[in-house]
Amino acid sequence: MNNPASNNKGRLGKNTIAIIIALIVVAAVSGAVLYLRFAGSNLVSQTKLLDVAAVPAEDKTINMIGQWQGEDKRENFLTETIKEFETRNPSDHVKIKWNGEFDGGREGAIQATIDQFKTGHIAWDVIWLEPFYYQEIATGLNDRDWAKHFLVDFEAVPGFKDTQKSFILSDPQYRNHMNGVITGPYVEGFYQPLFYNKELANKIGLTVKGSGMTFDDLLGYFKQIDDYNKANHTSIPILYDSGDYKGGIGYAPSTYNIFQSLFRSEFSSLPEVENTVSSNSKMVAVKKVLGSLEQLSKYKPLIAGWQGLDWYGTSYYVLDDKAVFTAAGPSSLYSHWHGIDPAKTMKMVPVELPVYQPVDHYMGGYNPMFAVAKDSPVRAEAVKLLMSFTTPNMAEKWIRYAKGPSGIKGNISKAGGVSVQTDQFDNFITYITDKYGSNVFDSKTVDYILGDQYKDLTLKFSIHLGDVMDGKATADAAYAAIVKDMQNVDKNNN
Repeated sequence: MNNPASNNKGRLGKNTIAIIIALIVVAAVSGAVLYLRFAGSNLVSQTKLLDVAAVPAEDKTINMIGQWQGEDKRENFLTETIKEFETRNPSDHVKIKWNGEFDGGREGAIQATIDQFKTGHIAWDVIWLEPFYYQEIATGLNDRDWAKHFLVDFEAVPGFKDTQKSFILSDPQYRNHMNGVITGPYVEGFYQPLFYNKELANKIGLTVKGSGMTFDDLLGYFKQIDDYNKANHTSIPILYDSGDYKGGIGYAPSTYNIFQSLFRSEFSSLPEVENTVSSNSKMVAVKKVLGSLEQLSKYKPLIAGWQGLDWYGTSYYVLDDKAVFTAAGPSSLYSHWHGIDPAKTMKMVPVELPVYQPVDHYMGGYNPMFAVAKDSPVRAEAVKLLMSFTTPNMAEKWIRYAKGPSGIKGNISKAGGVSVQTDQFDNFITYITDKYGSNVFDSKTVDYILGDQYKDLTLKFSIHLGDVMDGKATADAAYAAIVKDMQNVDKNNN
């Protein structure tokens, strides 16, 4: 049987303990309130700082489609920049899948971009985007304004405008590449050279002009190589070109780039070149250049089977002495080749493309290689990542690593810089930069040649040029085919 007295004692003991604890709590709170009253806002701000520090930032992953894998120091440029970003932002992590790692390679990467915007499921926060793929994605989405609908416009990003060279934002060509949107930092710059293999040139006894090359000079080079082949019973191809256009026309085949340089030299002012309104003067120039290609075709310059060559898999042919010249790729081919064979790369020499007469503008441009999906769940972090590419140090690093210009403001303009040993690639970039400055122009379509309404004829146009250079069509026949293509577009638009 329980003792009531014992129970009362137990209850009293418990009550006493509860009262003591309550008094301690009240005293503590009172002391804290009194302390806060004297400490004022300074303690409040300190308390807030302590609270923030006490809660670790949430880890976030930025999924990125990468570019430049296997392209020597350009790959290093990307991976090193990302590593530095992650060091500065320990809660942000970047996961790269290189564009070549998708099923179907680069085409697969482009399709992945199309698919995510079709479905609304954003698998890639940062996409790989070069201007010549814009139209392909637009076709896949059936939306010419897809960048406005799906991508962050970096012009609205605080501080961005101050990081770009002034002409990037003032020259409409760069905005036009993405149909009116500045989709990211213009890290990559390039000029379009004519490359030659100096070992083959020396063997043939060929002296190639580094600047001021005319069409007649080029015609003479083709003839000299052909004469050498006939005299020595050799068959050294004159010009590397590729005719497999999977993944778009890219930086264009050699024949198309030679055509563009000659065509542009018929117009003294760059605004006249850039104008996308159809004109009789431009059609006259088209006919003239086709005639020049026909003259070159007499020497059977192209590699046998060139139509089936995929550029990405065969651009190294010139390193293996399979052709003397190539214009199938920009100045950044240095990185592509150097990633394949550094020693053989040094056989290649970039020179100015041929012209009919001197002009004060040149083929070249700047690319925003990456863009941020507007509906990315880590949009702010992805924007911060791309903004990390926009410092002067990054611009100088790009120039050193890629041996090409950059649209990012830097501290120096010359490739290589005074502290880096220069070579023929650095010298070419420095020469073109000093000679032409920002007076460069690049278009991935025939809009400026035929007119904006015919821009989708670019691939057909390039094929016509290749047929003339290969001797399969005369200049007159190719011109007639081009005019017919334009007429078909007119019919469909009416």
